[in-house]
Amino acid sequence: MIKEHHTCISKRVKRIITVNLCIGLVLWVGRLAFALTESDNYQAEVGGLSSKPAWSTLLDILLLMGILTCFFISVKVKSFLRDGELASGWALFSLSFILLFIAQLLSLSLNINLFNIPLSLVSIIRLLSIFTLASGIYFMKRVLS
Repeated sequence: MIKEHHTCISKRVKRIITVNLCIGLVLWVGRLAFALTESDNYQAEVGGLSSKPAWSTLLDILLLMGILTCFFISVKVKSFLRDGELASGWALFSLSFILLFIAQLLSLSLNINLFNIPLSLVSIIRLLSIFTLASGIYFMKRVLS
């Protein structure tokens, strides 16, 4: 009885924290979008040239959050599987999302002129991400058939 009550409270707390994090994240992205839009307007008034529009940067940030969410979901599924036969496939999925996150972060840094790195490096990391994702699918298909 006590354990069931504790589990119910634990689920409610997790749900509340998740909802609060999502609301905070949406508010943060909104504030960032407003700031980027204002900086683009300011640069246009002063006569400076912006490398990318603010909406492109905002979409990159939303994509980063989506990739991070997928990574945490894949880690959670892998933890449920522990050392099962499908765990190696989910580990490769997690690695793929990490590589994709790094590539997207580098791409975002190029958009806002934070780093001066070659675009080919971003493409190579994305290619590695696709390769690890395909490897994870292959290992899962091999186990399931």
